[in-house]
Amino acid sequence: MSDLSTPDLRHHIGNGSRWLPLPLPALVHAGRLNPATTVRPQVAADVLAGVPLLRSLEPGLARQLAARAVLQQLPRRAVVLEQGGRETDLFVLLQGQAQVVRHNQRGRSLVIDQLRPGDHFGELSAIDGQPQGASVRCTVPSAVLVIGRHDFLDCLEASQTLLPALLQVMVQRLRRKNRRITLLALHDVRGCVLQQLMDLAEPEDGLQVVQGRISRQAVADMIGASRAMVSRVMMGLTRSGALEARADGSTVLHCEAALQQAAD
Repeated sequence: MSDLSTPDLRHHIGNGSRWLPLPLPALVHAGRLNPATTVRPQVAADVLAGVPLLRSLEPGLARQLAARAVLQQLPRRAVVLEQGGRETDLFVLLQGQAQVVRHNQRGRSLVIDQLRPGDHFGELSAIDGQPQGASVRCTVPSAVLVIGRHDFLDCLEASQTLLPALLQVMVQRLRRKNRRITLLALHDVRGCVLQQLMDLAEPEDGLQVVQGRISRQAVADMIGASRAMVSRVMMGLTRSGALEARADGSTVLHCEAALQQAAD
């Protein structure tokens, strides 16, 4: 299954000029995380500054958390979490891309979210100890930081900044899901496509830009539409000026007003 967009796999950390390397050998078994593998040290505390959830963490706690975390380097299609699994660690995608997938009893699956560098996942099971509600799989070679549940909960209790940051991220995710549910309920494929593109876009010189090629199939998987339908919608958005393709392969979005109109 294709990722939504395919930018350079090197991930820029913070506002500096450093790139996060992946020097470790693959630490996987049969395409899944190997929980018995622990290699330390993997990351410096300042790497956490590239993670929205952890960037405001107190320096002492950041160093402690980084020292105890484990870095896993994963190939494409590796399964990080399995729906119904008992893993209760907190996971952070440092490099690459991954999809969150729900499966039903009939074996059908639906991509419900797309993860990019800096995104965290598994926090609900880390908090309440319940089984995972969805699977997470890599769509490109990726690096995942694994933070043990007890370390995460201890940090959550000791930090004055971590809980507010966690609430802010979860509220943003909930609002995004509510917009998507509204658009799906209205059978508004155009609005759903716009929402997916806005989720992918990042600010650049006052513009909203999607870096890399946009996979029509992956967008279709996210909204439950056909690839042909998504292609027609994107062609229409391009003709109307809502999308602007650039020579470097990126896409500029001029569609905030159109998205708001579709969601109202």
